Parts: sequence; structure tokens; C-alpha cells
Amino acid sequence: MRRLALTATLLIAFIAVPTASHAAPTATVVDMFGRTINSYGIQLVDWQGHVANPALTFTVRPPSDVRFPITVDLKAEGTSRFMMDLPSQLTATGATKTLTFSGASEQRTFRLGIQSKRGAGQDETHTFRLTIRDAGGATYTQTMPIRVQQDEKTTLEPSIPITFDYRFDTITGYFTNTAFRTAAEEAVKDWFRYFELTPFDTVAAGAEPNHLPGNDWQNTVNVTNDRAFTGHYVFFRGIQTPYSTGYPARNGRYATRGGQQVPGPLHRSTAMIFEYDEAGKQLFTSLADEDWWRTTITGSVLDVYGLVMHEYGHAVAYHSDWAGMRSYVQSGGVDAEVEAYQGIRVPLDSSYHVPGTQQYWDRISGQSGGWTHAFPTRRWTLTKLALLIAENAGWRLNRNLTPFLAPSITTTTLPSATAGTAYSQRLAARGGVPFYDWTVTGGALPAGLTLDRFTGTVSGTPTANGTSQFTVQLRDYDSRSTPVTRTFTIQTGGASSGNLARSATPSASFTSAWESVAAINDGIDPPGSNDTVNPRWGAWPNTGAQWAELTWPSAQTLRSADVYFFDDGQGIDLPASWKLQWWNGSSYVDVPATYPVVADSYNRAVFSPVTTTRLRVALQSGTASVGLLEVKASG
Repeated sequence: MRRLALTATLLIAFIAVPTASHAAPTATVVDMFGRTINSYGIQLVDWQGHVANPALTFTVRPPSDVRFPITVDLKAEGTSRFMMDLPSQLTATGATKTLTFSGASEQRTFRLGIQSKRGAGQDETHTFRLTIRDAGGATYTQTMPIRVQQDEKTTLEPSIPITFDYRFDTITGYFTNTAFRTAAEEAVKDWFRYFELTPFDTVAAGAEPNHLPGNDWQNTVNVTNDRAFTGHYVFFRGIQTPYSTGYPARNGRYATRGGQQVPGPLHRSTAMIFEYDEAGKQLFTSLADEDWWRTTITGSVLDVYGLVMHEYGHAVAYHSDWAGMRSYVQSGGVDAEVEAYQGIRVPLDSSYHVPGTQQYWDRISGQSGGWTHAFPTRRWTLTKLALLIAENAGWRLNRNLTPFLAPSITTTTLPSATAGTAYSQRLAARGGVPFYDWTVTGGALPAGLTLDRFTGTVSGTPTANGTSQFTVQLRDYDSRSTPVTRTFTIQTGGASSGNLARSATPSASFTSAWESVAAINDGIDPPGSNDTVNPRWGAWPNTGAQWAELTWPSAQTLRSADVYFFDDGQGIDLPASWKLQWWNGSSYVDVPATYPVVADSYNRAVFSPVTTTRLRVALQSGTASVGLLEVKASG
């Protein structure tokens, strides 16, 4: 009995000992640059709102302190526009995917993308959730943010007018439905949103011949325009069988400008024929951003937008009636720009389609205009690859739109630092696929400063005086992009008179009712030019010459000023030019200096000393208005 009692006492004592606490098991998510993104999260981009967006690839490494095998459920949540590579699911609240691991040494990859948000919009923040379930039934959850950069801040519209003609929709009457007509028109406009054009010579009413098929394609109906037009003319017609398509008419009528035929040549009109098997199918006409995932080309729902977008592609470019496209097909897809983007030649098949095999899917988005994709995409969508090929028909793409911008570092200079004083400046970039990786590849930052790889922010507290020169390399998320570099210099000096602007009284030529001129010297360093959280000064809707100034109660000797511009992309843009002016007691005098105009950074002007009680920032707007986030002045 004593032995039994002793054993029981030991057992009770063992159970009562508390276990050591430790952090929950965590999976590691790594990007293509080898960065662990668990803390920072994921950065996606919505390219202009009407084209398939880039999809990013990540690697998941399982935790080691769990019982294998395990599953990791991935959920990109917050919008139905999210999608992950197959096998995965689309849902009303996001995309889901499950990864399995039999041991800690394994790793799995996944791709994450987002369907375009049509039209102008703001940046978004959503959540990426990982749920780990181990063999013992334990469950662990971790999350990180998904930031979506919306590149279409103002509405993108075709650069020429598009005229639609429904007079010959006499068989099925599909286009009498307003929602049907809107979806079809938007599909056509989406092609022209990416072309850079100016209006052509006027085509008089009745001067543009074309032809449409009769029902069942049994005969031809000759048609012409019923109104004058200066852009492009589109005939729509619904028939019963056997298929939908789009085409121009090789009728010898081509667009002219100033009496000269436009190179291409460019057809003046095109036609789109719509048909579908009514038995067991429902037409889907919604263009709502959160509805796209409900569509399917092969099931019981037929997406009007997707079908028209694809078939009208034959009308606007992918057809033998376009001389340039005939040459492209005959050459086997010879096009240096297409090959540079895709990495291979992309020939078209005999029916003028991009082949549906995986090597011809758009390299960045993983999508195609056909039946198969890397994702469970339910809507045919324009891709960058499709637009690059379409240019062979003679259209000119708008290279200022974000899908066509090469990556570049737009910050040109960095302001001086002061030893012992906190410093923070964010480098700005544009173009490429902007989940950027920033690194220092040459020289060295001032002691005490570091460069954030994710944000491009140079920050810290300098510890010594001197001049530091360093080279920054920018890589974007396109594996075929060439890294870009820029060399910067930061001059670190001792304690100075500080920011004299803080003791001044601000005023301005005009201030919008919802803005405040007091923002220009409130001492808040902006996170970027599109800072709509902190106070700012703006002169909207006024354009032309505007100014904001600082006034001191006593004279100050000034040697430099740093100006941070407000640019919300929705009426307030960077100025066309700016300068400083000082008050000499009777009038304002221009300050000779170099005046950079850069977004997302202070713009520094250094000049010979002036002693004054007033310093004015004189701004000349472009087509929009102007604004300021912060002004600093130093002696």
C-alpha cells in the first residue's frame, strides 16, 4: 500500500506541474525575393480596372512543432474578387485553397490574384488567413494584410467616341434588354480603353458599308451607318444559330485623318454577332465587381460581357481582314515586344485564337481568352498579352497606362539629415508589378539609417556628420524585369536651427472648405503624396497660379526649404512648376534655386541665404488643382 500511495503522490505531483508557455506554431510565407512576408503582408495591384491583373507566387513552409501530416487552409477574404491557382474555390467572401504537408521539410507554392475592379476606386486592405490543422486535431490560425493598389484613380474611357447601332437586331432582340446592351457595350469599350487614338475624319451618314449575316448565317445583309461618326462604328445583331463571332468587313473603307489613310490600315466599322443556345442556359448581364465569380462559360450561366469581349476581339483585331494581323499569323507570331513579354513567340491558330495551352496563357496573370486558366476564372477578361498582340492590327496602345509602364525609381533626391534627429524619407517608384523589393547594392547609408525592403523608406537617427552616397536597387514582381538602380547622396550635419516653419503663421491664396492651410507647417511627415488621413491644404477647384506662405513675427535667415506636394489623383495633382519667393519689405522676390517636382517625397530647394519675415511657395497648376501636405524651412 505504501508503494501504491507513493506512486499516486508522484503522479499527482507530475500532473500539477505547469507546462512552459510558448508561441503558437506558425507557418512561414516567403515571396520570390526570399522575404518572409508574415508581418508585412501581401501587396497586389489592380491594373487600370479593365484588364487581368498580375498574380503573385508565394511559398508556404510549415511549422516544425506540430504533429504531421498537417493541412493549411488558405483564405483570401474580404472580397469575392480574390482568386488562387487551381485547385481552389471562389466564394462570395473570397478565395480558398488547401495545402497538405507530410513533414516539416516540405514546402508548397500558391498564386494569388484579384479580379479587376471596374472604374475608378481607392486602395483596399483585406485579410489573408492561414488555418493550420495537425494530426492531433489542434488548430492554429494566423493572418496578414492584403493591400490592393488601385491604379485607376480616375475613370478610364475610350479616347475616341464609339457608336453602337442596334437597328439590325431584328431576329432575337437580345439588345433590347438594357442590362444586356450595357454589358456588351462595356466589353467593346474595354478594348478601346487601352488604345491611344484621336478622332478620325468624319464619316457621313450612309457612307460606311458593312455586312451582317442573316439568321443561321444563310445569307448576307448589307448595312450602312445611319449617322455621322468620327470614332469607331459597331453593328450589333443577335441571331439564333450556330455561333457568335465578331469581324470587320474587308470593304476597302479605312479610317483617315486629315484626308490621309491612318496606318494599319484601321477599319472604320466592325460587327459583333451574338447567339446562344437558350435551352438550359441563363444569360448573365451583371457588371458588379462582386458578381463576376458567379459567371461560367461552360455551365448553365452565360456571361454576356465575357462572350462579347472575346468575340469582339475578332472584330477589333483577331481576324484575317486586318492586314497587320494576317502578316503576324503568316510569320508564326514574329513580334519582338510580344516575345520580350511572354518569353516565347505566340502564334495564332488558323481561327485567329491564341492557343489555349499553358505556355500561351498570359505570363503575368495566368489567364487566357479561352477555356482554361491557372485560376478558376469564370469571366473572359482582356490580358496584357492579348493587347500586345492586338497592336499588330494597327492600333496603338496607350503606353502611359500602368500595365505598360516599365519599373522606375521616381525619387531623384533625398533631403539632408541632422545627426541625432530622427529621419524618414520614402522612396517612390512606378511601373512593373509593384510588390517592390528595395535594397542597397553599393555605397552605404549614413550610420544609423536603414532601408526598408518592403516600403523603400530610409529611416532612423543618424549618428555622425558627413556625406553618404549609396545606390538603391529596385526589383518588381515580374521575374523577367530588369532591376533598376539610382544613386542618392545624404548630407548629414550637426544640429541646426531646425524647422523654422513650425513657428510661422500659414496663409494661402485660396483654401478648399474641407482643407486647412494650417496643415502645411503642422510638423506631420506625410506617408505619401496621396495622404488623405492627415490634414492637408488644397486649392481645388481653382487652377492656375496659387500660393501658400509662412509669416514670422520677426525676420528669419533661411537657406533651404522642403516642400511635400499633395496629389490625390482626383482633382489635385503635382504642380506643373513651383518656386519660392521671399518678402523684401515691399514686394516678393523670386529665390534662385533648382525646383524638383516629385511625388511621395520632400522636394528640396537650397539657396543663398535670405533674411525675411515671409516665405511664399508659388505654384503653377497643370490641368488640375494643387495642394501641399507639409513645408519645412531651415536656416
